[in-house]
Amino acid sequence: MPNPVPTLRVAMILPGLGRVQRGAETAFLELARNLARLPGLEVELFGSGGQALPGITLHQIPCRHRESFEKWPKLPCLRSECHYEELSFVLGLYRSGHYQPERFDVAIAATYPWTNWFLQRAGGKRRAKQIFVTQNGDWMCQASSREYRLFRCDGLVCINPVYYKHHRERYQAKMIPNGVDPDVFRPRIDGDPPPDPRLPSDRPIVLMVSALIPSKGVDLGIQAVAKIPDAFLVVAGDGPARAELAELAARLLPDRHLFLGSIDRSTMPDLFRGVDVFLHCSRDEPFGIVYLEAGATGLPIVAPEAEVPRWIMGDAALYVDPTNSEKLANALCTVLDPSRGGQLGRAARARIIEGWTWKVQAEHYRDFIEEVLRT
Repeated sequence: MPNPVPTLRVAMILPGLGRVQRGAETAFLELARNLARLPGLEVELFGSGGQALPGITLHQIPCRHRESFEKWPKLPCLRSECHYEELSFVLGLYRSGHYQPERFDVAIAATYPWTNWFLQRAGGKRRAKQIFVTQNGDWMCQASSREYRLFRCDGLVCINPVYYKHHRERYQAKMIPNGVDPDVFRPRIDGDPPPDPRLPSDRPIVLMVSALIPSKGVDLGIQAVAKIPDAFLVVAGDGPARAELAELAARLLPDRHLFLGSIDRSTMPDLFRGVDVFLHCSRDEPFGIVYLEAGATGLPIVAPEAEVPRWIMGDAALYVDPTNSEKLANALCTVLDPSRGGQLGRAARARIIEGWTWKVQAEHYRDFIEEVLRT
């Protein structure tokens, strides 16, 4: 009889996992689903909410949410509300006793500093090897001052070619992008539920999916849509700039906008299918899973003129300077034309199906896990 496939035990650890639908949390959940389908892998999730997934153990760790820290002082190691949230989560993880490092071959994480430091020390010589994923940036991997000089990992997943070029000589690194399930994020077909009744049926709808923070450029999106008569803007996401953006939209887009806040992950495919174009204005982010989700849905995409979006979408999107609201408005008008928009939408879906699925990326992760464990 053939020898059984040895089991690799994988822990995936992220403070907001299962509770919020931000990019990193979405990526970890989808990666976990697809890793668990591969033979010889067992996956356990450590987050602060959600429900168990088929074949995957989920540990819910007490965690104080980042929104409650938005007005707290900025200190070394606690430079934003995200770091306060992460510290709260790691303290809960330690106190719960759910994470037992000797039970795992590898732990996958994406936040710094507190989770990274915890995994460096937990278990001593019996600790699981740590794979760090650059979902939220790579500054901690290259900085050599302050708390960043204490960053360590056994393997580094670079989610874009810029990061891989920076770090391939310093770490055991592999470039593995994010993915999407094209059977979930697909174009609208007969029999789908009707769109959200809050969305208008008599005017073009522009969608932004973004954290409400200054670097995401939601304010420029509001200004651009305001220049297009009758266009309606929908914004999905939350963050500390919510009040300022709501005031701007009320002034520039009266009765032509809708802020959804953080919405359940299960509603995202229907949201994409209920709009006409996807707009993203953030130039400085590690990846942008929303490009894959919008593209798989067959939406025309207006993206910032930057290296990473062009690497993801190639010729299947329209690129523009996101700091210029006039140029953004012109680009939106271009893709709102049914002929041009339909062409871009079909090209976007074809590109995603060709090689940007989670099934493909999970196989790359499995190979990298095996490489890390061999060293």
